[in-house]
Amino acid sequence: MDKFEEYKLLTERAQKLSERRQTTTQTYLTINTAIFGAAAFLVKDSGLQGWALVLIAIPLFAVGIIACSIWLGIANKLEKFLDWQYDRLREMEQAIPGNSMILTRENKEFYEPIPGRKKFSFTLQEAWLPRLLIILFALYAVTIILSAAFGWL
Repeated sequence: MDKFEEYKLLTERAQKLSERRQTTTQTYLTINTAIFGAAAFLVKDSGLQGWALVLIAIPLFAVGIIACSIWLGIANKLEKFLDWQYDRLREMEQAIPGNSMILTRENKEFYEPIPGRKKFSFTLQEAWLPRLLIILFALYAVTIILSAAFGWL
């Protein structure tokens, strides 16, 4: 296989990984939306009160926290694999005659850290959502436990 064909193959693989990352995000957003919907139903419409509501709701929040933790782990692994692939693609660009070095230029202009600024990373940006959801699940769990303890439910 010549270098250009190898480059095209690796480019396609990187694109598929990027699509997989988007699909993963959509899947976990759906899971978390369903968990929040089920929790809202339990609190508002189930008729459960006090510790009965706590015993049903807390496992939902725990599942949400676990799902978000898995989501973060997958996103980090996909980023590492994508970084590795893009590093190889930038190396390959140097070996292909007449190449415009588009990935190398893109990396230099957008992703390399510059003084006073951290390296840009889609995963770092995407990681805020599962972290925020973990905090919300924990806050809801504490709130529902305190509400049951003080008889507010």
